[in-house]
Amino acid sequence: MKVSGQELLTPVYLKTGDDMEWPEDESVFHLLTGDGLFLCRNHPFFRSSTPVERGPAELAAHEPFIKLNYPKIPAEMFETVVGFFDLIGSKFGAEAAVLFAWNRKTEQIELVVPPQESVVGKTWTGRPFPINVYYDVPDLPDELIFLGDAHCHVEEAAFASKTDIDDEIDRPGIHIIVGRIDEEPPEIHIDVTVDGSRFHVRNSAAVIEGYQARRTDNIPSEWIDRVTVLPWSTKNHTSHKS
Repeated sequence: MKVSGQELLTPVYLKTGDDMEWPEDESVFHLLTGDGLFLCRNHPFFRSSTPVERGPAELAAHEPFIKLNYPKIPAEMFETVVGFFDLIGSKFGAEAAVLFAWNRKTEQIELVVPPQESVVGKTWTGRPFPINVYYDVPDLPDELIFLGDAHCHVEEAAFASKTDIDDEIDRPGIHIIVGRIDEEPPEIHIDVTVDGSRFHVRNSAAVIEGYQARRTDNIPSEWIDRVTVLPWSTKNHTSHKS
């Protein structure tokens, strides 16, 4: 199917079926398919169709973007999350993670702490240091919509590591990383992923209502019980990697 438009010097066709007739009368044209954009030619000596990254020069430029309309995480809730991270980090030198979900019935954000395994190593002095935290996103009740997650790098900087990026590339939503947990306030890094693209959120106020100080009182004991801390070994490293 040909896309109409007098502005296009090089016509564009949409391949909507395998039985599409080849445009014999076009010397050169673009073909938009389920596998991407192709530049096609009818030459006296050949017929070709080659993949291209850029579209027709007559079209306007376009850049990836995202505009957020997420409900904001309440300050008290996020302060409690930081308190939970502080408790696990201080006690075990380990990372921890939480999930955020939107309740369509109550129109409020809820916290979900999944069962998780946090792997730690030891320095030559015997002090533990975090390596990674592993968990599966559980099946949520019908009324809950997954919003995103947060995890802690303990005393390390808040940044998206290659492991974080790989883990989150197919998990659309908000991804919060808390670092420098030994400082107040800690470092906060926020990204949002959608359709395989990752966008950095420079202003945390776009996602979190605010932050005053961590709340370490009244951390539910069941949260702590869901964190299994494991010493690093080749065995558990290989099992999680696979």
